[in-house]
Amino acid sequence: MKIVAFVCVKNSFKSIISEKFAKEFSNDFIFVSGGSNPAKDLNLEGKEIMRSMGYSMKGYRPHSLEELPQKVDYLVTMGCGIECPLMEAKKIINFEMDNYKDETYEEKIEIVKILKEKVEKLISDIPR
Repeated sequence: MKIVAFVCVKNSFKSIISEKFAKEFSNDFIFVSGGSNPAKDLNLEGKEIMRSMGYSMKGYRPHSLEELPQKVDYLVTMGCGIECPLMEAKKIINFEMDNYKDETYEEKIEIVKILKEKVEKLISDIPR
């Protein structure tokens, strides 16, 4: 089964929400997420936004890159300038989320909507 890893710096918002969406949308792959400098907890506003959309983040916690498989099929970065020298991937995809500000609740809502669209497209584009 193909492995898809979503990575960023903190793994508390963008990458972990991408992982959650992916797991909701497909059982055809193994989805994981991690951060180069993981936070202690999930972003509370991100967690609330997901709950308001009907998605529970229960059981999700930030992971370090060291906790992820070292070889993946698809490495999806959020565009945070993260380098992933510890992970080998057949294909690297950049979600290019670095230009989106996540300072306000409204900005975070927009980011979650964009991530949902990007994950749906990614899953449809990955060959089975």
